Amino acid sequence: MRNISYLVILLSSMSLANIPANLSQSVEIVIKAFSGNSQIRCLTPYLKDIALYGNQLTNEQKSRLRNIGFQFGLPIVHRAMNERPESEGLDHTHDNGYFRFHYTTSGTHAVDSTDADGNNVPDYIDQMANVFAHVATVQLDSIGYAEPPSDGWLPVTYDNGGSSHYDIYVRNIASNTFGYAQSEYFANNTGNNEHTTVTEVNALTSLMAMRNNYTGFYAPNNQYGATSELEAVQLTAAHEYQHAVQFGYDGYEKTWLFEATATQMEEQIYDGINDCHTWLPSWFAEPQKSIDHPSEHWYGSFILPQYIFEHFGGSLTLKRIWEKSLLDDSYYGDFSHQAISLALTDEGSSFSDALNKMVIANRILSSSNNAGVFSYEEADIFPVNGPATYQTITYNSGTDQSVTSTNLNRFASQYTRVNTSDPVLVNLTNNSGVAEDLNMHAIISYSNNSWTVFSGNSINVDPTGSSTIYLAVVSQDTSAENWDYQIDIT
Repeated sequence: MRNISYLVILLSSMSLANIPANLSQSVEIVIKAFSGNSQIRCLTPYLKDIALYGNQLTNEQKSRLRNIGFQFGLPIVHRAMNERPESEGLDHTHDNGYFRFHYTTSGTHAVDSTDADGNNVPDYIDQMANVFAHVATVQLDSIGYAEPPSDGWLPVTYDNGGSSHYDIYVRNIASNTFGYAQSEYFANNTGNNEHTTVTEVNALTSLMAMRNNYTGFYAPNNQYGATSELEAVQLTAAHEYQHAVQFGYDGYEKTWLFEATATQMEEQIYDGINDCHTWLPSWFAEPQKSIDHPSEHWYGSFILPQYIFEHFGGSLTLKRIWEKSLLDDSYYGDFSHQAISLALTDEGSSFSDALNKMVIANRILSSSNNAGVFSYEEADIFPVNGPATYQTITYNSGTDQSVTSTNLNRFASQYTRVNTSDPVLVNLTNNSGVAEDLNMHAIISYSNNSWTVFSGNSINVDPTGSSTIYLAVVSQDTSAENWDYQIDIT
C-alpha cells in the first residue's frame, strides 16, 4: 500500500524511465492555463502529468508552479490542503445525487442567476446537475463502472469540499478550456477505491472544474460539435466524469488510454452530438503516428475504442479494459495495450487483432452492411474520406516497383495505393526487426460497394473489376518503437 508517510521510499523507487517525455510541456501548458491563457480543451492530461511526476521537476519549475497554488512533498502533487484554489470566490453549494456543485452568482465566477422555477438554485446549476445525474446514471448504473473514491476520509484540516460528495467547481476557467478533472490524493491514503470489491493500489481522489458559462464553446447548426450551451455541458460532463472514474481504477494508467476512452464516452452517452468527429481530420492525416503518441493525437485515437465498442462487446468491453488494468501496476510501466488485450479475450480478439481490423476499417470507411466487421456506424458522416496515402504506385507489367518507409511508428499504419490492370505479387520486408512485427493488408474495393481483403506479408493481388487497391502496413509489436520496411511489387 502507498501511504503519505512513505514519501521518501516512493520517490526513490520511481523509475525515471516512467516519467513522460513531455512533462516540461505539461508544466508550461498548466501555468498558462491557470494564468488565464489556454488553447487546451481538456487540461486533465497535463494536470495528471504534474500530479504524478511533479516531484521530479526542477526547483525552478516547482517554484513557478507554487506561484499558482501547487504543493509538493506528498506523493501526489496537488493544489490544495487547507483550501482548494478552485473554491475561491464560490459561496454557494448545491447537492444532487453523487455531486456537490460549488458556485456563485456574483463577481468574476458568477453564473447566470436566472431561477425560473423558483427553487433558489440558478437554472444553469440545475441544468448542469441534471446533466451530471444522467452521466453518472449511464457510467455507474447502466455500464457498471465503479464510483470514484470519496474524499470524505481526509483530515478536518484538509479541504474536501465540506462533504463526501464528488466536488464540481463551477467557475471562470482558462479561455478555450471546457473543463478538467484534477487528482489529489491516493484514495483512502492507500490507493484503494472503497467502491470496489478488489484492491487497487493507484486509485486517486479527484475534483472537477466546469465553466460558469460556455458562451463561444458551441455554434448553432454545427455539424460536428456542440450546437448549444447545454450540449457543451453534456460533452464536458461525459468526458471529465469518465476521467474521475478512471482515476478511481488506476491513476497511473497511460494518458492516451485516458483520453481515447473518455472521448469515446462522449459518443456513448451523447451519440448525436459527434464532437469527437472534430479530431478525425488531423488523426487521419497522420496514420503513421502511433496511436499512443503523446499529443492531441490521443483524442483522435478514440477511433480504436469506438471500433472495439461497435464490434467487440460494446461498453462492457471498454469497462473491462479498466478492470483489467488493475492486474498490472502502471506505476512501474506501460501495460495499457496488455489491458486492452485481456479485455478482448472474452471476445476472441486482442489488441493486435483489433488494431489491424481498425486499420482496414479506416481505409474502407463505410457504414454499409457489406463492410461487415470493417464498418463504422457513422462512417458516412465522418469529416474524412480515409487516411492519408503514403505513396501511389502505378504498375506496368514487367517493371518491378518498390516502396520504402522509415517513419512508421509503433501501433500505426501507412497506406500505399496501387494502380494496376495486371495481377501482381506484393511482398513486405521488415528492415528493422522480425517479420511478425509488421502486418500487411491488401484492401480491394469494387464499384458495387463491396470489398475484398487479403492479409499477410506476401499477397497475390488480382485487380480484375476493382475500383481501388490499397496496401496497408501495420506495426503491431509492443516492444519496439519505429520501423523501416520495403514493399516489392512484381
